[in-house]
Formats: sequence, structure tokens, C-alpha cells
Amino acid sequence: MSLPQTGRSEAEMAAEGTLPLVRHAACAVAAASAVYATTLALSGGSHDVAEDITDFVHSAAAVRASSQSALSFERTRSKHAIALRPADDAAARRFLCASTAYFGADACFVCVQLSRGVRPRLWAGRLAHHAVQFAANGPALAGSSGRAVRPYLMLAYMAEVSTLFLRLRSLLRRAAPERAGLIRATSRLLLASFAVTRLLNFPLCTALIWARRDVLRPAILKLHLAFAAAGITLNAGWFVALLRSASREAGSGRRRVAPASEP
Repeated sequence: MSLPQTGRSEAEMAAEGTLPLVRHAACAVAAASAVYATTLALSGGSHDVAEDITDFVHSAAAVRASSQSALSFERTRSKHAIALRPADDAAARRFLCASTAYFGADACFVCVQLSRGVRPRLWAGRLAHHAVQFAANGPALAGSSGRAVRPYLMLAYMAEVSTLFLRLRSLLRRAAPERAGLIRATSRLLLASFAVTRLLNFPLCTALIWARRDVLRPAILKLHLAFAAAGITLNAGWFVALLRSASREAGSGRRRVAPASEP
């Protein structure tokens, strides 16, 4: 899911058809499956560990892609709108295709597990997230509005910074539960990154959507404003859950320390 340094214009991308996108999607699913299968074997069959590491890899690729796109942002004629240079725009399209395929594979995995009577971790939140992501990424992969859509979508992907800390904390809880201080520090980094890259970043992305209302088709404008509102709502709910989790961790840490501090 890397960002190549060469690309094509919107017209050339449309002319080449969907085969290259299908190829990128297939490669992304194959890569994610390989990471999952490898970590599953190395962890002794722990699906939770395999899931954490696979999602960590996707999040790292997303942060890299988002950062590279942010470095190539250019101002448009509209005062508050941004655009990507053609080569970077084509690379962003390829990344969005790969990421959408990854989320699609995870949605299928969750649905298969549910059909077997197994409830994967955070299954409802994952399905809600993927539904929002499909609605957001669809117009970026095809259609005349793609180039106007991709800059703010790539900026929204900076939210995956918080996922890195979320998955890292989960791995630490399993591998080193005795390292309570390190786990609490990771929780603080998770909360801080979540506040910046999600609670603050999503309203900014919403403003960028509105700034492109002159070039977006009305249906896409409404869809993406709805996607942004759904994302803001999901993020607010998840942040409250993270605060409660951090509070429980802090309380547990104080209870462990208290006996040692008594005379």
C-alpha cells in the first residue's frame, strides 16, 4: 500500500479502466491475508494478536500515505480548498483503492464470524466504520469528482495515527501486562492522538468538503457531509469509551500502589 512517485491525470486514469484498481485491491487483500496468516502462526493461533498486527500494518501504511499527500497539497482558486499534484493524486487513488479493499475484507471476515456464532472484538463498531468508509471512498475511486474528493479524504486518513497506539496498547496488554506504567503511557498517547487526528481533524475535513461545494456534484456533497457527520459522531462515542478505559486503568494502578505506600 505504498505511494509510487509517478501518476497519471484524471482523464488518463478514467481511460485505463478499472483493471489496475482491481489489481491494487487484490494485492492489498493478499498482503493483509499474508500478514494475518503469518502472525497467527507465530502467535500460537491467537486471532486477537493477528488482528492487532494486521491492522497496525494498515494504519502505518495509511499514516505514511496521508503524510505524503499532506506534503503535496496545493491551494486552488477557491480560497479555502486544497488539491493534490497529478502524480500524488494518482498515488492517493491507488492507496484509497487498497485501503477500501482491506476494509471490505475485514467486513467480510466479521460477517463470516457472526454467521458462525462468533462475535469478533468491536464487531459493531468495525462494521459501522467500514460502512462510513465505503461511502466516503467510493466517489474517490471513480467519477468526475474524484480529484476534488481525494485531498480531504487523504487528510482524514491521518486518524489512523490513533489506531497505531490503540493496537500497540492491545499488544502490550497481552505481551507485558506487568508493565502497567508503559500501558498507561500508551493510553495517554492514544487519547492525545485521538483528540488531534480525529476530534479536531474531522471538523477540519468537513470544512474542506464544504469548500469544494462548487465542484462536487450535489449528491456527493450531501453524501460526504453525511459521512463526516457520522465520523464525528462515531469518534465522539469512541473517545468517551477510551476515557472510561483510561480511568479504569488509572484506578487499578492506584489500588496496586496503595499497599506499598502504607507504613
